[in-house]
This record gives sequence, C-alpha cells and structure tokens, in this order.
Amino acid sequence: MAAAALGIAGIALPAQAQLEEVRFGVLMHDVNVTGNGAGGKEGGVNFAAELVFASPEFLSWVGSPRPFINGSINSDGLTNFGGVGLAWAVDFSNRFYGEIDFGVSVHDGITELPPNPADPVRIQLDATRVILGSDVLFRTVFALGTHLSDRWDAALVFEHLSHGQILAQGRNEGLDNIGLRIAYKFGN
Repeated sequence: MAAAALGIAGIALPAQAQLEEVRFGVLMHDVNVTGNGAGGKEGGVNFAAELVFASPEFLSWVGSPRPFINGSINSDGLTNFGGVGLAWAVDFSNRFYGEIDFGVSVHDGITELPPNPADPVRIQLDATRVILGSDVLFRTVFALGTHLSDRWDAALVFEHLSHGQILAQGRNEGLDNIGLRIAYKFGN
C-alpha cells in the first residue's frame, strides 16, 4: 500500500517539490458522526502521518493548494490507508486557521461481502467491518487549527473516506475519523 501511494505521489509531485511540513495525528476510527447508525463498526484509533509540500506554480489558478502524501495505521489492525491529494488552508487570524483537503487513498479494508446472505462469514463481516465497495476511495479532510508558534500547529481533524458512487457502484458505507493532529513546519 505504501509503495503504491509513493508511486502515485512520484507521478503527481514535481521532482523539485519542497517539503514544507510534517504532520502526525491520532484519530478515533470509524466514528458515528451523523447519529444515523453509520459508523462504529470498527474500533481502535488511527495513527496518521503526512508530508506536505510547497504548492507548485501550476496550481496557482486553483488557489495554490499544497500537495501531500499520507498514511494511516489502525491500532486494531482493521482498515489502514494511504494516499495523495491537495490541501487548501486559510488563516482566519494570526492564530487560527482552517483547511480542506481532497485526495485519493488506497486501503486494505473490506470492499464486498460474500454473496450468500446466510454465510456466517458475511454476517460477521457485515456486523464488524466497514464495507467500502472500492479499493480506491476519495478522502476529504476538514481541519480547524491554531498556530502554536512559528513552527508548530495543532488542529482538530475530521476525515471522510468514500467512493462516492463515482469510483465504484453499490455498497459504500464510508469511513469517518475524528482526532487531533500536530504539525511541524520547516523554515524557508
């Protein structure tokens, strides 16, 4: 999975990409955000890491988002993922900021169930695992953060992974994670 993400990143990022930031997060895995019963099947926490690069000039026409490479490991050995994308950030003040990320991820979770509804394996998987429907998922992140210093940031992060009925058809339970992230910014 990591090799595939790095391969995609190698295509997506220019050779002269400058690393601007490294991030680490701890997120509650598969939370039930909407209260509609979606989420809460898988347990554990996710340990996430991300490399964020300077925005290349050719992206200035879309607000100069910064490319990133990320990976997330589940503490219970359930759905892990990694991918690439773009991050748009805006400062609300000298202290507070918001960020929206959009990208694609590959994962090692469950994409489909055995066809027989009476199959005990199917029943067990359906009760305990998120059924994602596609090996490749969109990943959207919303973050609200604070600049702790010139070098350090901290943020509350919500991430959603889903195929959105675009990358695949059929079952798409999606995966929501919420947690905290710290970031170290390198000097210019």
